Amino acid sequence: MRKPLLSACLAQLAILATASMAVAATITVNGTVTAGSTLTATGVGSPTFNLTLNGVDQTPTYSLPVSVVDARGLASGATAGWNLTITSTQFNDGAGHTFPTTASTMTVVATACGASSTCTAPTNAVSNTNLGIPAASVAPAAVKYENAAAATGLGTNTITATVQVAVPANVFAGTYSSTVTVAIVAGP
Repeated sequence: MRKPLLSACLAQLAILATASMAVAATITVNGTVTAGSTLTATGVGSPTFNLTLNGVDQTPTYSLPVSVVDARGLASGATAGWNLTITSTQFNDGAGHTFPTTASTMTVVATACGASSTCTAPTNAVSNTNLGIPAASVAPAAVKYENAAAATGLGTNTITATVQVAVPANVFAGTYSSTVTVAIVAGP
């Protein structure tokens, strides 16, 4: 009598176990993502170049990396986008010696996602190859050198310009400095 009772109990447990495994729960998870308000451009590093005068004009280059953060997100129907502008002061050694105001030329611009960030690369419509960078003793009006069309340039992008500097053969030896100003403006 114990054996049939034990067999019946085990059969009942097997039926219950099978029935409980067939039940599934459906859970809906909702997440709210709020658009930020950040749109910034920050210079990265301290660009430099070196050369030794040799009797002929020279054109050393330096890299000008800028970290662009667009954390505004895109609400339905939003256009967003941004523009980078650049201007500079004339290279000066502090003793009255300068390079020409036309010395700096942007030769190429490269774009990459910033560290620890996924991004949408900017769709650029600005001709930035061989772009003269404005310069004067007081920085003149800026020129546009990179832009992000609507729905591009999101996240963190590193925009790196290669700048060529025309150094005349007849300049005085010394340490010359120029202040480069890069600004970001909202809009495509």
